[in-house]
Parts: sequence; structure tokens; C-alpha cells
Amino acid sequence: MSSDVTPIGGPAADVPPIKVLCPQCAVPADPQGLRCPSCREDLAALVRLRYAARIDYNRALDALAAGDGAFALGLLHRAVAAEPGLEPARDLLESLSVSGSCGAAVGEREGDTPSE
Repeated sequence: MSSDVTPIGGPAADVPPIKVLCPQCAVPADPQGLRCPSCREDLAALVRLRYAARIDYNRALDALAAGDGAFALGLLHRAVAAEPGLEPARDLLESLSVSGSCGAAVGEREGDTPSE
């Protein structure tokens, strides 16, 4: 596997942020906050749900680094199913499928979701 695997949320990630709207007032949530900036509604569960595929991708990188390729493949499949346009997950899944290898991924996890 190549060394250009980048965690989503890392400095070189080429994945746009997900827009999360408050279900109460339809104001876009602050990407770094878990509360609506307008009505202060708690958006933690909604943000977690919207970022689930990206969290699974980052967890798959951790699993590969720990040598658990089977778990990583399951997480990558789930990530792609939840967010089909998530190119880093699709690329890594394809790479692992083609090589038949589940070796360690290079890179350090930078974060899954906006800070709590």
C-alpha cells in the first residue's frame, strides 16, 4: 500500500466538510461546534450520524495499522455504503482488494469529527 493514505480531517485530506443544518431552525452548524449557533440545539448526534462514514474510514486506518485487516475491510465497506462519494475510502478499499493485502496503513489519525 502506498504511503499517501491520509486520514480524513488531516491537513492533506481532499474531502470537503459535510454541511449539517439544525433541524430546529435550519441554520448551518459551525463545523467545529456541536450546538446550533442560533438556537443552541444540541447537534452532537446529528453530526456523528452525518460523519459516520468518515469516522469508519479513520477507524479502518487505525485497524490496518494494528494489523486487523478483516476489521478494516468491514469498516471500509460500511464507509463506502454510507457515503458512496467518499473517494479516500473507495480508493483504499480498491487498493486492498486488488493487492489482496491488508497491511498497515501509513499516516496518523488527525480527528474524526468537529471537536466537542
